[in-house]
Amino acid sequence: MKRRLFALLLVLLLSAAASAGADRYAEVFDVSGDAGALTLRFLWLGPQTQEDKPGDCMIITSPEGKVMVLDAGHPQAVDYVTQALDAMGVTRIDYLVASHPHIDHIGGFPTLMERYEIGALYTSPLTYEKSSYYRAYMDAAAAHGIERIVLSEGDSFMFGEQVRVEVFNPPAEIDYPEDYPTGATQFINNQSLALKLTCGESTVMLAGDLYTGGEKAVVERWGEALDCDLLKANHHGAGTSSSSTWRNAVSPKITCITSDTLEDLNIARKYTRDGQQMYHTLMDGCIRVRTAGDGQYDVLTQKDRATTLFD
Repeated sequence: MKRRLFALLLVLLLSAAASAGADRYAEVFDVSGDAGALTLRFLWLGPQTQEDKPGDCMIITSPEGKVMVLDAGHPQAVDYVTQALDAMGVTRIDYLVASHPHIDHIGGFPTLMERYEIGALYTSPLTYEKSSYYRAYMDAAAAHGIERIVLSEGDSFMFGEQVRVEVFNPPAEIDYPEDYPTGATQFINNQSLALKLTCGESTVMLAGDLYTGGEKAVVERWGEALDCDLLKANHHGAGTSSSSTWRNAVSPKITCITSDTLEDLNIARKYTRDGQQMYHTLMDGCIRVRTAGDGQYDVLTQKDRATTLFD
């Protein structure tokens, strides 16, 4: 109990410190400099919603202006997503991608399908019929006539004309536990899409909520192919993930952690070693990372970080 109270107090202090400084929200979502660059925006989706995490959402634009939304948070956090998309002037989402079917990742999809034109829906092969939220977004896709494209390891596709997306997880044939989905949180997380985006010399790894076991399996299958400059930390930066095996294989220069809380201070600190840069939506707010494909990255955060906790 004392540990939980300490963690809560730490989160409140960090949030208050971050909120006290400048707010560059308008700049983060200003698209005037996006042309000709691969731009990723990692969203702060607000505080915990009832008993659930607000989740993940990344808005990615290709050099030609194609729009990808990877995950869309909890249903109660989707307003943060629509606010960001509207600030960018988005009316069409060309690629709507579900990393895995947990509520804090796909809960906002029905709202996006209702509000914006969707080019296609990209998912893993994993099904989760006992989840009302999985059924809700699948029903919404069917109702709007949205094409569903199923991705598994070994697949690749083009995001616009200059960005190649490779898929490293999950396998095409998923071996479901006998009592699925009872107690299947870890199993579902380990079926997360692991996507590598390559634009010229710039590389990005986005792998949902992979746990350490899933990370190890992906590394065993793909090894050096996972090496990337920019990484979104798996499972919101929690101690369930970001094993040394995974960190060494990806070897990121920059890591973004998307969470409403500081899941694990030790994990966050590991991403600041050896000159690596680490950004966290709790302290930094929304984060924009832009690259011209030259292996260089321009990072802009919504807020000024008012802590040396990670130094």
